[in-house]
Amino acid sequence: MLSRQRGLQLEAFGCILIVTVMLADRFLFTLQDGFVLATAIISAIFLTVGIRVVKRADEQEQQKTK
Repeated sequence: MLSRQRGLQLEAFGCILIVTVMLADRFLFTLQDGFVLATAIISAIFLTVGIRVVKRADEQEQQKTK
């Protein structure tokens, strides 16, 4: 079971990854389209998993307080 903190870390990693690649692609113009697409997909996966983990942790915390 992943914790809320781990979920936030996954979200942050996904954001940093996509921003880094997009900035590099913007300034270098040499990155392959497939690489950018693959990185975008990986970032989306990290963001989605992170959001779900945080949401689940928040729901469990709310149920503990009831």
